[in-house]
Amino acid sequence: MPRRLVLFLIAGLSLACGGPPRENVRGVILVTIDTCRADRIGAYGNVAASTPTMDRLAREGAQFADCFVPVPTTLASHTSILTSLYPRSHGVPRNGFTLGEDVRTVTEIFAERGFRTAAFVGAFPLSRGFGLDRGFEVYDDETEERPEGGELERRADRVTERAEEWLAGVGDEPFFLWIHYFDPHWPYDPPEPFGKVRRPPATPYDPTNLDDVMAIRFGRVPFGAEDLEAFFAAYDGEIAFVDRNLERLLDALPENRRRDLLTVVTSDHGEGFGEHRYWFDHGDFLWESSIHVPLILHAPLLVDSPRLVEGPVRLLDLAPTLLEAAGIGAPRHYEGASLLPALSGGLDDRLVITEASKPWNVEARGEYRNKNKAKAVRTDRWKYVVTPYRGRTELYDLEEDPREDRNLIHKEEEEADRLSRVLLDWIREKDPRAEAEDLTADEEIREKLKSLGYF
Repeated sequence: MPRRLVLFLIAGLSLACGGPPRENVRGVILVTIDTCRADRIGAYGNVAASTPTMDRLAREGAQFADCFVPVPTTLASHTSILTSLYPRSHGVPRNGFTLGEDVRTVTEIFAERGFRTAAFVGAFPLSRGFGLDRGFEVYDDETEERPEGGELERRADRVTERAEEWLAGVGDEPFFLWIHYFDPHWPYDPPEPFGKVRRPPATPYDPTNLDDVMAIRFGRVPFGAEDLEAFFAAYDGEIAFVDRNLERLLDALPENRRRDLLTVVTSDHGEGFGEHRYWFDHGDFLWESSIHVPLILHAPLLVDSPRLVEGPVRLLDLAPTLLEAAGIGAPRHYEGASLLPALSGGLDDRLVITEASKPWNVEARGEYRNKNKAKAVRTDRWKYVVTPYRGRTELYDLEEDPREDRNLIHKEEEEADRLSRVLLDWIREKDPRAEAEDLTADEEIREKLKSLGYF
């Protein structure tokens, strides 16, 4: 039989059987860049960005265009990343809470399967006392400085230096490494030369000064487009500094470990830069600027050609994705679903729910009370938001109005009603003890919403 015919028959048999079995990755690097908006990365459309490493990973791997967080605050969001659970399920609604002993992390699963495990985090909100250290043989949470008004932290170069030392001793063993870079979080103070990546207009305000930030936040001083550009330049400089350290980290990996490596780059939440007059903060509201984050998967074994994946996905989906990539089954209680099928086919529809982490004063004595916080449900087109403590309900058509400027709650009542029911059903499913009025702040607001036909 001619050789070409033999090869043809073999290829046909492989396709009929679903193709050759996929190889499993033996190294996983999860990089979370704190407070990093998707739209400030070059691959996501920021022409002023200096992010060559992330852009290369996106160009060579899989870039998810629409990834959303379950909660826009550091500890709660990272807990969801490592557990594939919503905050209502894992019990950590914001910073300062401790993960219960009965909740297993993906790290513990990796460790049980013989993976070396290490984490190098850049700020106090992720300190070991909050429970995310479980399963890590090394959990390096040392902090070195505290800017006025900011969190205890350390810069990306110091985090990378510690991680490089650990990687040097891994050898040929399978490993799971989590790197957390805190730098883009306020204050926006990139080291030189990253503070001069571009030359923004002069501004009388200091992006690192708490008094200036508070004056801007509460509208006590004029703040124009040129001032905003100066602040964005400082923020982008922080991201550029992280990008350079990401390159350094990946370069530290021996050549023979790069083929079976999965690198994931994402963020825990974004940051408000004046959208809807929400300045330099996150946690209170659910605008796209706070909940839309980058997600890039780079893995030579899994992604044989560049892929841009459109459609909403969630940070909840990361833990099952990491496990499947390593050939490990995900626990059945996970609330996320693996993203690997999207690398070879279509993306299944998935429910995207986000809850705010503030206002904090609705919680007392460590209890997790949800009803006053903003909540949102999002599809590929529509976004329904209820902010009970403001008595406000909103619906946006993100295809026509990506800036969320036109509230269609009175014009698209059928869609608003459908999504409000989806949100209420989700609340009751995740917390059977939740009261029916979980979406309202008090009886007066509830009656006002009733009069408008929302309940």
